[in-house]
Amino acid sequence: MLTYRAEGAGRSCRTVPGPIGGLICVAARTGAEEWPGTLDLAALRASGWRPTPFRQFILKIHSRCNLACDYCYIYEMADQGWREQPRRMSGETVDATARRIGEHVRRHGLTDIEVILHGGEPLLAGPELIRRAVRAVRAAVGARARVRVGVQTNGVLLDEPFLSLFDELDVHVCVSLDGDERGHDRHRLHADGRGSYAETAAGIRRLTAGPHRRLFTGLLATIDLANPPVETYEALLEFRPPAVDFLLPHGNWDAPPPGLDPGSAATPYGDWLVTVFDRWTAAPQRETRVRLFRELIALSLGRPSTSEAVGLSPAALVVVETDGTIEQVDTLKSAYEGAAATGLHIGRDGFDAALALPATAARQIGPEALSATCRACPVGRLCGGGQYVHRYRTGSGFANPSVYCRDLFRLVGHVRDAVARDLARAGHAAAPAGRARTPRSKPMRPELKRLTLPEKVFAGLAQGGGGAYAVDELWRVQRSKRLLLLRWVREAAKSRDPAREARARQAYALLADIQGRAPEAVRAVLDHPSVGLWAHAVAAGDGDTDAITALAAAAAVRARDPRPIEVVGGPDGLLLPSLGLAAPITGTGVVRAGPGAPVTIASDTGTVTLPADDPHREAPGWHGLRPLEAEYHGMALRLLLDDCDPLRSAGGEPTPRLTPDEVERWRTVLRRAWRLLVRWHWTIAEEASRTLRVLAPISAPAQGMRSSTVHESFGAVYVSLPPDEREMAVTLAHEVQHAKLGALNDAVPLSRPDDGRRYYAPWRDDPRPAAGLLTGAYAHLGVAGFWRRQRHHEYGDQAMRAHTEFAHWRDAAALVTGTLLRSGALTDEGARFAAEMDRTLRAWRREPVPSAALDRARKAAHQHRERWRARHGDLNAPV
Repeated sequence: MLTYRAEGAGRSCRTVPGPIGGLICVAARTGAEEWPGTLDLAALRASGWRPTPFRQFILKIHSRCNLACDYCYIYEMADQGWREQPRRMSGETVDATARRIGEHVRRHGLTDIEVILHGGEPLLAGPELIRRAVRAVRAAVGARARVRVGVQTNGVLLDEPFLSLFDELDVHVCVSLDGDERGHDRHRLHADGRGSYAETAAGIRRLTAGPHRRLFTGLLATIDLANPPVETYEALLEFRPPAVDFLLPHGNWDAPPPGLDPGSAATPYGDWLVTVFDRWTAAPQRETRVRLFRELIALSLGRPSTSEAVGLSPAALVVVETDGTIEQVDTLKSAYEGAAATGLHIGRDGFDAALALPATAARQIGPEALSATCRACPVGRLCGGGQYVHRYRTGSGFANPSVYCRDLFRLVGHVRDAVARDLARAGHAAAPAGRARTPRSKPMRPELKRLTLPEKVFAGLAQGGGGAYAVDELWRVQRSKRLLLLRWVREAAKSRDPAREARARQAYALLADIQGRAPEAVRAVLDHPSVGLWAHAVAAGDGDTDAITALAAAAAVRARDPRPIEVVGGPDGLLLPSLGLAAPITGTGVVRAGPGAPVTIASDTGTVTLPADDPHREAPGWHGLRPLEAEYHGMALRLLLDDCDPLRSAGGEPTPRLTPDEVERWRTVLRRAWRLLVRWHWTIAEEASRTLRVLAPISAPAQGMRSSTVHESFGAVYVSLPPDEREMAVTLAHEVQHAKLGALNDAVPLSRPDDGRRYYAPWRDDPRPAAGLLTGAYAHLGVAGFWRRQRHHEYGDQAMRAHTEFAHWRDAAALVTGTLLRSGALTDEGARFAAEMDRTLRAWRREPVPSAALDRARKAAHQHRERWRARHGDLNAPV
């Protein structure tokens, strides 16, 4: 039973009883007169918008702080709700929050979430509550999703016991530091006025000096105009942070930030950041990642943002307060009292209830949330209106430009112009005649340039095929991308610890040397799909840079290079990409691979000798990647069966190591499927033979089979054992289409940043964003093409099935392609691509199909649509 009462100016409150109950307050001033109170959720849903599930969960495990920073938005600004919070989150609230997170993950099928332990100062909660929180969340989520956990701290309490705890729990640490001692101690003070720099710096040194450095994710620095920009940046560099996040001090039109006159043409914060940007880009080598700058570079090159500070990507963050109340992003507390409140409580409400609020939708609808001024601005889609909280003004709510509007215009324009100059210097400002202009998929460093694809490749892929030449061009793009990522790995190791840096430098040098003498050895390693997956993880700050030693070792084994190579195995052993897994090697070891001698891997945990004649065979302690090969009429498919790479879980629940009998079953079904493809589907066979390098077996669902590809691991297909050769063949056709489109997207962005709209997909039970819809449509274009040909080679019931499958999937792909062309969610290149798909499908829809098959296909489509409607309602897609 909930009881209601008034509490404080501008708020209505209610009490949730029970062990994890508490007082829930909702701001009274967020009425219909202020945006987003006027946001029409019904109209949004009718337009096809669906909320983006939360993927970042902020847990306020302690509500107090051991510092008294004078700019703190929690304690020093409009909302003083912290005074009503319990000091420490109770164990019951921790457990309830974990259950709600697990529930949200299951409901939305999430595969990756982040939990941030926050405060106040979260370390005040103590090690036992932290341990309980981390374990509870991971237990509630289970194996369904990866749970990354971080802690945001002022660093004062960072001592060896806490660092050992974080190491045990794999909790990453971000520390607030505003520059040198003078700059930091302007604001970050103890309650008695003492500065905190010395204690914070000591904590960071403990974090970075030894084995705990791997936990260090970077520094947060709030800008003070009194702190010189270059000196501030270089003071942060002294700690060799992997990343720096410069934060604008919170303010809005009612309460502007320090030193900013919104009515003036001056841009003091923009000038400050431009100065740091120029210093950052002028460095001879990468010193650290600066998140804001990287985001703006990515946006300038056509990629979506990953931060709410700029860009238009939907915000996917939710806060759980110390008493269990569910709130919006806590920076809203700087706007007015109750601005972050939702009226929800973890003991009663799931996170989906927060997704249903206008205030949440306002931070997920992209350009629809922008003011008229921002929509008309030439950099509006890059700036994204600035951080949401900085837009507030009494009367109009958050429907305004940022109070930092002029500063952002100055910074965004400067970064955009710098990127344009960089591209022009590289000679890629315009693509060569006859080639499609194609920005890189993701700028890993400021100097990344555009890649190009021949126009005929783009056209061929858009029609549904492309052939061997198109696939070879896509591999060229992927190899370039992986080489760039490998350089990024080498640079990333510099911000970890000296030993990792030295290993990465030596491994990279060895790879470069082998590349000059035996390029085919390096290519075989870099083409291995999990190399892309690992390198992307390092670029995102999650992967282990030490794995580059295994790449160098694998290339050395292939080239029979005699030099000993220091390697570092993971908890599952040492994986040599494209070769196999040395299970006993779980720490530092040495690989020796000279000509005429057996390859050995030795470490304190064991010694492994690879088979002399073939490293793909089994040996004591060695699990070779076994070949899966098929050949028919001179066309061969040569794959490696990867059932030991720890990263293969990215494509589904991996199977255990297969027995010889299980491997033989895979070989049998693959050979039969290959014979079918080569006989009747030559183009699919040709593309599959050029695209695929690895087949990773995954567990089957309770009914049917499962398959997938992963964008970052181009060249791999993840699939459960199919029942027969037809299912194997059509699965290869389906997944090769997925792989091609993912690789094409690296060269030519086909969809605009996600604006939150969701659409019906006839092959899914859940609403899909435009990018996912295009991927599915392209894959099912391939499926329809397979059955279009196959129906002419079947008899009886199998012929009827093939006709039905063709009719079903051509109509489904056509329906979705039409939706995409009307959506406005595609780039110009994406619209051109979809138009070619549509032209192919229109021709296929004119082809005759037996009436019985057509009836079956239409009935199946209608039943799926009705089931989908019963669950989700209708969306902005034709019936």
